[in-house]
Amino acid sequence: MKRKVISLVLAGTLLLGVGACAQAESEKDAQSAQQLAPWDKSQLKTEEKNGVISLVFPKTKPPRDLVVQQLQPGTGKEVKNTDFVVANYTGQVWGKEKHFDSSFDRGNPTGFSLEKVIPGWTKGLAGQKVGAKVALIVPPKLGYGPAGGQSSAGIGKDDVIAFYVEITDAYSKDQAGQPDAQPEADPASLPIEIKGAVGGPISVKVKPKMSDPKEKTTTVLARGTGEPVGEAGTTIYYQVAASNWDNSISETTYGQVGVQSSPVQKTGLFDGLVGIPVGSRVLITLPPMENTEGANKLSSALVVDILGQTKEARKK
Repeated sequence: MKRKVISLVLAGTLLLGVGACAQAESEKDAQSAQQLAPWDKSQLKTEEKNGVISLVFPKTKPPRDLVVQQLQPGTGKEVKNTDFVVANYTGQVWGKEKHFDSSFDRGNPTGFSLEKVIPGWTKGLAGQKVGAKVALIVPPKLGYGPAGGQSSAGIGKDDVIAFYVEITDAYSKDQAGQPDAQPEADPASLPIEIKGAVGGPISVKVKPKMSDPKEKTTTVLARGTGEPVGEAGTTIYYQVAASNWDNSISETTYGQVGVQSSPVQKTGLFDGLVGIPVGSRVLITLPPMENTEGANKLSSALVVDILGQTKEARKK
């Protein structure tokens, strides 16, 4: 199988992690909803149990249109509709206590591009500020209705869904590491040429006649001042520019697919980033893969800007 220089991990939808509800139950709920009074536009309430926050619904019909209720204003940067957002959240079908998805249950905030989630999230979170806590009430047309629902999560095609969301961070599509990160490597000693300055988008190519690396290496190019990257259980958020050793394939995430996320594992691509401060720019070189053909037999170089991280902190 051909290996791309950059392995892109794009979240197409929110993570959904509970079993399906029976169709008969959904039909019964729909019949019961017809007997309820119209929604009175009151603010949704929340409750917390064991570190997990849930929405408490009024005994009314759900609204028909998207509703965004700001439960607590944010004080950070304003979120754009193309940003990569990091958030804790809980998702519920209107009127039900059970979560169909919850980052609180997983013990770690979730990162996602607002271009790759349901329209209700994109429309509802754009314009908010980092630090905000919001309730989103999403009609089927802006949720999973066009897909016929999400039976594995117990969401019917006509269900209104609601989310409690805490926005913990946001990154623009072309965001890079710290502009004032301190250079540590002599460019003349590196096997690569970098087009672009520290703190901005870049592209990378390998210098001519460079010897292939014999093993994976990790070199700090410019050191940031953020918290050191944690070990297993940490998720990092980053941008990357890369090329294989003959420059036949060059890729970059800056301004294109945008910010990516990846777990830190004991043995993986990013295990060498452990202990390096957030905000840093780092070079990773990879030797050829064994027992492979074509582009896979070439070494590659990746320059990574570490933008942020989340650590597994709380589980139900």
